[in-house]
Amino acid sequence: MELLQSADLYRRAADRIPGGVHSNTRARAPHPIYFERADGAFLYDADGNRYLDFVLGNGAIILGHGHPKVQAAVQAVLSQGLTTGSETRLGVEAAERLLQQVPTAEMVRFANSGTEAVMHALELARSATGRTRVAKAEGAYHGWDSAMYVSAWPDLAKAGSADAPAPVLTHQGADAEISRRTLVLPFNDVAATRRLIEEHAQELAAVVVEPVMMDIGYIEATREYIDELRALTSRYGIVFIFDELLTGFRVAPGGAQEYYGVTPDLSTFGKAIANGYPVAAVAGRREFMEQARPGGPCAWVGTFNAHAVSMAAMCATLQTFEGGGVWRTLQERMSYLEERFAQRAAERGVQVTLRGRGGNFHWYFTDADVRDYRSAATSSAERYRKFAENAAARGIWLAAGTLSHHSLTIQHEEDHLDAFVGCL
Repeated sequence: MELLQSADLYRRAADRIPGGVHSNTRARAPHPIYFERADGAFLYDADGNRYLDFVLGNGAIILGHGHPKVQAAVQAVLSQGLTTGSETRLGVEAAERLLQQVPTAEMVRFANSGTEAVMHALELARSATGRTRVAKAEGAYHGWDSAMYVSAWPDLAKAGSADAPAPVLTHQGADAEISRRTLVLPFNDVAATRRLIEEHAQELAAVVVEPVMMDIGYIEATREYIDELRALTSRYGIVFIFDELLTGFRVAPGGAQEYYGVTPDLSTFGKAIANGYPVAAVAGRREFMEQARPGGPCAWVGTFNAHAVSMAAMCATLQTFEGGGVWRTLQERMSYLEERFAQRAAERGVQVTLRGRGGNFHWYFTDADVRDYRSAATSSAERYRKFAENAAARGIWLAAGTLSHHSLTIQHEEDHLDAFVGCL
Protein backbone atom coordinates (compact mmCIF):
# COMPACT_ATOMS: atom_id res chain seq x y z
CA MET A 1 0.00 0.00 0.00
CA GLU A 2 1.57 3.27 -1.15
CA LEU A 3 1.67 6.05 1.44
CA LEU A 4 3.80 8.69 -0.28
CA GLN A 5 1.37 11.55 0.38
CA SER A 6 1.01 10.60 4.04
CA ALA A 7 4.79 10.45 4.40
CA ASP A 8 5.11 13.91 2.86
CA LEU A 9 2.35 15.33 5.05
CA TYR A 10 4.08 13.88 8.10
CA ARG A 11 7.35 15.57 7.16
CA ARG A 12 5.50 18.88 6.93
CA ALA A 13 3.50 18.29 10.10
CA ALA A 14 6.33 17.04 12.34
CA ASP A 15 8.02 20.46 12.28
CA ARG A 16 4.81 22.31 13.16
CA ILE A 17 2.63 19.90 15.15
CA PRO A 18 3.94 17.84 18.10
CA GLY A 19 4.38 14.33 16.76
CA GLY A 20 2.62 15.39 13.57
CA VAL A 21 -0.79 14.70 15.14
CA HIS A 22 -3.47 16.70 16.96
CA SER A 23 -4.31 13.77 19.26
CA ASN A 24 -1.65 11.35 20.50
CA THR A 25 -3.81 8.31 19.83
CA ARG A 26 -3.53 9.00 16.08
CA ALA A 27 0.23 8.41 16.07
CA ARG A 28 1.37 5.40 14.04
CA ALA A 29 4.72 3.88 13.10
CA PRO A 30 6.51 4.88 10.94
CA HIS A 31 4.15 7.86 10.55
CA PRO A 32 0.45 8.69 10.83
CA ILE A 33 -1.88 8.13 7.90
CA TYR A 34 -3.62 11.30 6.75
CA PHE A 35 -7.15 10.97 5.41
CA GLU A 36 -9.03 13.08 2.90
CA ARG A 37 -12.57 11.72 2.75
CA ALA A 38 -14.94 9.10 4.11
CA ASP A 39 -18.14 7.43 2.99
CA GLY A 40 -20.33 4.87 4.74
CA ALA A 41 -18.05 2.28 6.31
CA PHE A 42 -14.91 3.46 4.51
CA LEU A 43 -12.04 5.94 4.86
CA TYR A 44 -9.84 7.20 2.00
CA ASP A 45 -6.32 8.43 2.65
CA ALA A 46 -4.29 11.14 0.89
CA ASP A 47 -2.88 8.53 -1.51
CA GLY A 48 -6.34 7.31 -2.49
CA ASN A 49 -6.15 4.04 -0.53
CA ARG A 50 -9.45 2.77 0.84
CA TYR A 51 -9.86 1.37 4.37
CA LEU A 52 -12.76 -0.51 5.95
CA ASP A 53 -13.18 1.52 9.12
CA PHE A 54 -13.73 -0.14 12.51
CA VAL A 55 -12.41 2.81 14.56
CA LEU A 56 -15.10 5.28 13.45
CA GLY A 57 -13.93 8.32 15.36
CA ASN A 58 -13.65 6.26 18.57
CA GLY A 59 -17.25 5.17 18.18
CA ALA A 60 -18.66 8.57 17.21
CA ILE A 61 -19.78 7.48 13.74
CA ILE A 62 -22.87 5.37 14.33
CA LEU A 63 -24.82 5.94 11.10
CA GLY A 64 -21.84 5.74 8.74
CA HIS A 65 -19.59 8.48 7.42
CA GLY A 66 -21.45 11.23 5.57
CA HIS A 67 -24.95 9.99 6.40
CA PRO A 68 -27.32 11.80 3.99
CA LYS A 69 -29.83 12.99 6.61
CA VAL A 70 -27.14 14.36 8.87
CA GLN A 71 -25.28 16.03 6.05
CA ALA A 72 -28.49 17.62 4.72
CA ALA A 73 -29.29 19.03 8.17
CA VAL A 74 -25.80 20.49 8.44
CA GLN A 75 -25.96 22.01 4.96
CA ALA A 76 -29.30 23.62 5.78
CA VAL A 77 -27.99 25.41 8.85
CA LEU A 78 -24.78 26.43 7.08
CA SER A 79 -26.84 28.14 4.39
CA GLN A 80 -28.44 30.30 7.09
CA GLY A 81 -25.07 31.66 8.22
CA LEU A 82 -25.76 30.83 11.89
CA THR A 83 -22.96 29.14 13.79
CA THR A 84 -22.14 30.06 17.38
CA GLY A 85 -22.41 32.38 20.37
CA SER A 86 -26.21 32.52 20.56
CA GLU A 87 -29.16 30.37 21.53
CA THR A 88 -31.14 28.79 18.71
CA ARG A 89 -34.28 26.82 18.00
CA LEU A 90 -32.03 23.87 17.18
CA GLY A 91 -30.52 23.95 20.69
CA VAL A 92 -33.97 23.60 22.21
CA GLU A 93 -34.98 20.83 19.83
CA ALA A 94 -31.73 18.92 20.47
CA ALA A 95 -32.33 19.10 24.25
CA GLU A 96 -35.89 17.83 23.82
CA ARG A 97 -34.78 14.97 21.61
CA LEU A 98 -32.00 13.86 23.97
CA LEU A 99 -34.31 13.90 27.00
CA GLN A 100 -36.87 11.90 25.03
CA GLN A 101 -34.13 9.35 24.27
CA VAL A 102 -33.01 9.28 27.93
CA PRO A 103 -36.24 9.50 29.98
CA THR A 104 -34.34 9.00 33.25
CA ALA A 105 -32.89 12.54 32.90
CA GLU A 106 -34.83 15.75 33.65
CA MET A 107 -32.57 18.47 32.27
CA VAL A 108 -29.60 18.74 29.91
CA ARG A 109 -26.92 21.20 28.90
CA PHE A 110 -24.39 20.96 26.07
CA ALA A 111 -20.60 21.21 25.89
CA ASN A 112 -18.11 20.41 23.15
CA SER A 113 -16.16 17.32 24.23
CA GLY A 114 -16.36 14.41 26.61
CA THR A 115 -13.64 15.86 28.80
CA GLU A 116 -15.60 19.10 29.16
CA ALA A 117 -18.80 17.24 29.98
CA VAL A 118 -17.15 15.18 32.73
CA MET A 119 -15.51 18.30 34.18
CA HIS A 120 -18.89 20.06 34.27
CA ALA A 121 -20.55 17.05 35.91
CA LEU A 122 -17.88 17.00 38.63
CA GLU A 123 -18.33 20.72 39.24
CA LEU A 124 -22.08 20.28 39.60
CA ALA A 125 -21.45 17.49 42.11
CA ARG A 126 -18.97 19.54 44.14
CA SER A 127 -21.32 22.50 44.13
CA ALA A 128 -24.28 20.42 45.29
CA THR A 129 -22.45 18.49 48.02
CA GLY A 130 -19.83 20.93 49.28
CA ARG A 131 -17.29 18.09 49.04
CA THR A 132 -14.25 17.93 46.77
CA ARG A 133 -12.95 14.36 46.32
CA VAL A 134 -14.12 12.04 43.56
CA ALA A 135 -13.90 8.31 42.89
CA LYS A 136 -13.45 6.40 39.63
CA ALA A 137 -12.66 2.84 38.53
CA GLU A 138 -9.13 1.63 37.86
CA GLY A 139 -8.39 1.59 34.12
CA ALA A 140 -11.27 3.86 33.17
CA TYR A 141 -10.69 6.88 30.94
CA HIS A 142 -12.90 9.91 31.54
CA GLY A 143 -10.94 12.63 29.77
CA TRP A 144 -8.05 14.92 30.64
CA ASP A 145 -9.17 16.56 33.88
CA SER A 146 -6.52 16.09 36.60
CA ALA A 147 -9.05 14.46 38.91
CA MET A 148 -10.09 11.93 36.28
CA TYR A 149 -6.98 11.19 34.21
CA VAL A 150 -5.73 8.95 37.01
CA SER A 151 -4.98 5.22 36.77
CA ALA A 152 -5.99 5.15 33.11
CA TRP A 153 -4.03 2.22 31.61
CA PRO A 154 -1.77 2.28 34.71
CA ASP A 155 1.54 0.52 35.13
CA LEU A 156 0.50 -2.35 37.38
CA ALA A 157 3.90 -2.29 39.08
CA LYS A 158 2.84 1.06 40.56
CA ALA A 159 -0.87 0.35 41.03
CA GLY A 160 -0.90 -1.23 44.47
CA SER A 161 -3.14 -4.11 45.47
CA ALA A 162 -6.11 -5.23 43.43
CA ASP A 163 -8.60 -4.56 46.25
CA ALA A 164 -7.21 -1.11 47.09
CA PRO A 165 -5.67 0.36 43.92
CA ALA A 166 -3.23 3.23 44.28
CA PRO A 167 -3.86 6.37 42.18
CA VAL A 168 -1.30 6.32 39.36
CA LEU A 169 -0.60 9.64 37.66
CA THR A 170 -1.03 9.23 33.93
CA HIS A 171 1.07 12.16 32.77
CA GLN A 172 3.28 14.91 34.18
CA GLY A 173 0.99 17.71 33.04
CA ALA A 174 -1.64 16.76 35.61
CA ASP A 175 -1.93 18.55 38.93
CA ALA A 176 -0.40 15.83 41.09
CA GLU A 177 -2.02 17.09 44.28
CA ILE A 178 -5.49 16.81 42.73
CA SER A 179 -4.78 13.48 41.03
CA ARG A 180 -3.55 11.81 44.21
CA ARG A 181 -6.79 12.73 46.01
CA THR A 182 -8.84 10.67 43.55
CA LEU A 183 -10.15 7.46 45.07
CA VAL A 184 -9.50 4.55 42.70
CA LEU A 185 -12.01 1.70 42.86
CA PRO A 186 -11.56 -1.93 41.74
CA PHE A 187 -14.09 -2.40 38.93
CA ASN A 188 -16.57 -5.25 39.49
CA ASP A 189 -15.24 -5.99 43.01
CA VAL A 190 -18.35 -5.29 45.08
CA ALA A 191 -16.92 -5.92 48.56
CA ALA A 192 -13.72 -3.92 48.08
CA THR A 193 -15.56 -1.03 46.41
CA ARG A 194 -18.09 -0.93 49.27
CA ARG A 195 -15.30 -0.80 51.84
CA LEU A 196 -13.41 2.00 50.05
CA ILE A 197 -16.48 4.16 49.51
CA GLU A 198 -17.64 3.72 53.10
CA GLU A 199 -14.18 4.69 54.40
CA HIS A 200 -14.17 7.93 52.39
CA ALA A 201 -17.90 8.66 52.05
CA GLN A 202 -17.87 12.00 53.90
CA GLU A 203 -15.20 13.37 51.53
CA LEU A 204 -16.68 12.22 48.22
CA ALA A 205 -18.64 14.57 45.98
CA ALA A 206 -19.07 12.04 43.19
CA VAL A 207 -18.52 8.48 42.04
CA VAL A 208 -18.00 8.31 38.28
CA VAL A 209 -18.38 5.02 36.45
CA GLU A 210 -18.34 3.96 32.83
CA PRO A 211 -20.95 1.18 33.09
CA VAL A 212 -19.20 -0.64 30.27
CA MET A 213 -15.49 0.07 30.25
CA MET A 214 -14.69 0.66 26.59
CA ASP A 215 -11.35 2.42 26.57
CA ILE A 216 -9.86 -0.90 27.61
CA GLY A 217 -11.99 -2.85 25.13
CA TYR A 218 -15.46 -3.96 26.17
CA ILE A 219 -16.01 -4.94 29.82
CA GLU A 220 -19.50 -4.77 31.29
CA ALA A 221 -20.08 -3.98 34.94
CA THR A 222 -22.05 -6.69 36.68
CA ARG A 223 -25.57 -5.68 37.67
CA GLU A 224 -24.64 -6.34 41.28
CA TYR A 225 -21.78 -3.84 41.01
CA ILE A 226 -23.93 -1.10 39.48
CA ASP A 227 -26.73 -1.70 41.98
CA GLU A 228 -24.25 -1.49 44.86
CA LEU A 229 -22.81 1.80 43.57
CA ARG A 230 -26.31 3.24 43.30
CA ALA A 231 -27.17 2.11 46.84
CA LEU A 232 -23.94 3.41 48.37
CA THR A 233 -24.08 6.81 46.69
CA SER A 234 -27.71 7.28 47.71
CA ARG A 235 -26.97 6.27 51.29
CA TYR A 236 -24.08 8.71 51.70
CA GLY A 237 -25.33 11.64 49.63
CA ILE A 238 -22.71 11.16 46.91
CA VAL A 239 -23.56 12.18 43.34
CA PHE A 240 -23.63 9.10 41.09
CA ILE A 241 -22.38 9.90 37.58
CA PHE A 242 -22.65 7.60 34.56
CA ASP A 243 -20.07 8.31 31.87
CA GLU A 244 -22.13 7.37 28.81
CA LEU A 245 -19.88 9.03 26.25
CA LEU A 246 -19.36 5.64 24.60
CA THR A 247 -22.24 3.56 25.97
CA GLY A 248 -24.86 6.16 25.04
CA PHE A 249 -27.32 4.73 22.48
CA ARG A 250 -25.14 1.72 21.67
CA VAL A 251 -25.51 -0.47 24.78
CA ALA A 252 -29.27 0.20 24.64
CA PRO A 253 -31.48 2.81 22.92
CA GLY A 254 -31.67 4.76 26.19
CA GLY A 255 -28.04 4.16 27.12
CA ALA A 256 -26.51 1.98 29.80
CA GLN A 257 -28.97 3.31 32.35
CA GLU A 258 -31.75 1.64 30.39
CA TYR A 259 -29.70 -1.55 30.05
CA TYR A 260 -29.02 -1.75 33.80
CA GLY A 261 -32.35 -0.33 34.94
CA VAL A 262 -30.59 2.23 37.12
CA THR A 263 -31.10 6.01 37.27
CA PRO A 264 -27.85 7.91 37.91
CA ASP A 265 -27.91 11.46 39.27
CA LEU A 266 -25.98 12.82 36.27
CA SER A 267 -24.81 11.36 32.97
CA THR A 268 -22.42 12.51 30.28
CA PHE A 269 -23.07 11.82 26.61
CA GLY A 270 -21.08 12.42 23.42
CA LYS A 271 -19.59 10.53 20.50
CA ALA A 272 -22.55 8.94 18.70
CA ILE A 273 -25.15 11.60 19.55
CA ALA A 274 -24.22 13.68 16.48
CA ASN A 275 -22.63 11.07 14.18
CA GLY A 276 -19.17 12.60 14.47
CA TYR A 277 -19.87 16.30 14.89
CA PRO A 278 -18.38 17.84 18.05
CA VAL A 279 -20.90 17.95 20.88
CA ALA A 280 -21.23 16.49 24.36
CA ALA A 281 -23.91 16.73 27.01
CA VAL A 282 -24.54 16.50 30.73
CA ALA A 283 -28.02 15.32 31.63
CA GLY A 284 -29.64 14.37 34.90
CA ARG A 285 -31.70 15.32 37.90
CA ARG A 286 -33.05 18.86 38.03
CA GLU A 287 -31.64 19.63 41.48
CA PHE A 288 -28.10 19.04 40.24
CA MET A 289 -28.45 20.60 36.79
CA GLU A 290 -29.95 23.76 38.33
CA GLN A 291 -26.63 24.36 40.09
CA ALA A 292 -25.47 25.84 36.77
CA ARG A 293 -28.42 28.18 36.17
CA PRO A 294 -27.45 31.81 35.45
CA GLY A 295 -26.71 33.42 38.80
CA GLY A 296 -26.47 30.01 40.45
CA PRO A 297 -23.58 28.65 42.48
CA CYS A 298 -21.79 26.78 39.66
CA ALA A 299 -20.32 28.31 36.50
CA TRP A 300 -20.95 26.91 33.02
CA VAL A 301 -20.00 29.01 30.00
CA GLY A 302 -18.64 28.37 26.51
CA THR A 303 -18.77 30.23 23.22
CA PHE A 304 -19.14 27.05 21.20
CA ASN A 305 -21.71 25.35 23.47
CA ALA A 306 -24.76 24.31 21.43
CA HIS A 307 -23.01 25.28 18.20
CA ALA A 308 -25.68 25.42 15.50
CA VAL A 309 -23.90 23.01 13.14
CA SER A 310 -23.50 20.39 15.87
CA MET A 311 -27.09 20.91 17.02
CA ALA A 312 -28.33 20.29 13.49
CA ALA A 313 -26.27 17.10 13.25
CA MET A 314 -27.48 15.99 16.67
CA CYS A 315 -31.16 16.55 15.88
CA ALA A 316 -30.85 14.59 12.63
CA THR A 317 -28.93 11.77 14.31
CA LEU A 318 -31.33 11.40 17.23
CA GLN A 319 -34.27 11.46 14.83
CA THR A 320 -32.87 8.36 13.11
CA PHE A 321 -32.84 6.57 16.49
CA GLU A 322 -36.62 6.82 16.83
CA GLY A 323 -38.33 3.45 16.83
CA GLY A 324 -35.14 1.61 17.78
CA GLY A 325 -34.30 0.43 14.26
CA VAL A 326 -30.73 1.72 14.36
CA TRP A 327 -29.99 -0.09 17.60
CA ARG A 328 -31.59 -3.34 16.39
CA THR A 329 -29.50 -3.24 13.21
CA LEU A 330 -26.30 -2.71 15.21
CA GLN A 331 -27.18 -5.53 17.57
CA GLU A 332 -27.91 -7.90 14.68
CA ARG A 333 -24.53 -7.10 13.12
CA MET A 334 -22.89 -7.56 16.52
CA SER A 335 -24.43 -10.98 17.03
CA TYR A 336 -23.27 -12.06 13.57
CA LEU A 337 -19.73 -10.82 14.25
CA GLU A 338 -19.50 -12.59 17.61
CA GLU A 339 -20.70 -15.87 16.13
CA ARG A 340 -18.38 -15.76 13.10
CA PHE A 341 -15.38 -14.69 15.17
CA ALA A 342 -15.86 -17.47 17.72
CA GLN A 343 -16.22 -20.00 14.90
CA ARG A 344 -13.01 -18.79 13.23
CA ALA A 345 -11.09 -18.83 16.51
CA ALA A 346 -12.19 -22.42 17.18
CA GLU A 347 -11.22 -23.53 13.67
CA ARG A 348 -7.75 -22.02 14.02
CA GLY A 349 -7.23 -23.03 17.65
CA VAL A 350 -6.65 -19.45 18.79
CA GLN A 351 -7.29 -18.46 22.42
CA VAL A 352 -9.22 -15.23 21.89
CA THR A 353 -12.60 -13.84 22.93
CA LEU A 354 -14.55 -11.10 21.18
CA ARG A 355 -17.30 -9.36 23.13
CA GLY A 356 -19.55 -6.40 22.49
CA ARG A 357 -23.03 -4.98 22.26
CA GLY A 358 -24.84 -2.50 20.04
CA GLY A 359 -21.90 -2.15 17.69
CA ASN A 360 -19.16 -1.49 20.24
CA PHE A 361 -16.74 -4.39 20.62
CA HIS A 362 -13.21 -5.60 21.25
CA TRP A 363 -11.29 -8.87 21.49
CA TYR A 364 -8.79 -10.25 24.00
CA PHE A 365 -5.99 -12.72 23.35
CA THR A 366 -6.06 -14.31 26.81
CA ASP A 367 -7.58 -17.24 28.64
CA ALA A 368 -8.39 -15.01 31.63
CA ASP A 369 -11.93 -14.06 32.58
CA VAL A 370 -11.76 -10.40 31.54
CA ARG A 371 -13.76 -8.43 34.10
CA ASP A 372 -11.53 -5.45 34.96
CA TYR A 373 -8.37 -3.63 33.88
CA ARG A 374 -5.97 -6.11 35.45
CA SER A 375 -7.45 -9.13 33.71
CA ALA A 376 -7.69 -7.20 30.43
CA ALA A 377 -3.99 -6.37 30.71
CA THR A 378 -3.19 -10.09 30.32
CA SER A 379 -4.24 -9.90 26.66
CA SER A 380 -1.25 -10.56 24.40
CA ALA A 381 0.07 -7.36 22.84
CA GLU A 382 2.07 -9.41 20.35
CA ARG A 383 -0.97 -11.35 19.13
CA TYR A 384 -2.93 -8.11 18.82
CA ARG A 385 -0.08 -6.53 16.83
CA LYS A 386 -0.03 -9.43 14.37
CA PHE A 387 -3.81 -9.28 14.00
CA ALA A 388 -3.66 -5.51 13.32
CA GLU A 389 -0.86 -5.97 10.78
CA ASN A 390 -2.92 -8.64 9.03
CA ALA A 391 -5.86 -6.25 8.95
CA ALA A 392 -3.79 -3.34 7.64
CA ALA A 393 -2.51 -5.50 4.78
CA ARG A 394 -6.14 -6.13 3.83
CA GLY A 395 -7.14 -2.46 4.00
CA ILE A 396 -8.89 -2.68 7.37
CA TRP A 397 -8.48 0.24 9.79
CA LEU A 398 -8.10 -0.76 13.46
CA ALA A 399 -6.98 1.03 16.62
CA ALA A 400 -3.26 0.83 17.34
CA GLY A 401 -3.49 -0.08 21.03
CA THR A 402 -3.99 -3.58 22.42
CA LEU A 403 -6.58 -2.26 24.88
CA SER A 404 -8.68 -0.04 22.66
CA HIS A 405 -12.24 -0.38 21.44
CA HIS A 406 -13.85 -0.80 18.05
CA SER A 407 -17.21 -0.04 16.54
CA LEU A 408 -19.69 -0.79 13.80
CA THR A 409 -22.10 1.46 11.96
CA ILE A 410 -25.37 0.55 10.34
CA GLN A 411 -23.42 0.73 7.03
CA HIS A 412 -21.30 -2.32 7.89
CA GLU A 413 -22.57 -5.35 6.01
CA GLU A 414 -21.94 -9.03 6.66
CA ASP A 415 -19.20 -9.22 4.03
CA HIS A 416 -17.38 -6.39 5.83
CA LEU A 417 -17.56 -8.37 9.05
CA ASP A 418 -16.36 -11.51 7.26
CA ALA A 419 -13.34 -9.55 6.03
CA PHE A 420 -12.55 -8.57 9.62
CA VAL A 421 -12.92 -12.15 10.87
CA GLY A 422 -10.60 -13.31 8.10
CA CYS A 423 -7.72 -11.42 9.76
CA LEU A 424 -7.64 -13.99 12.58
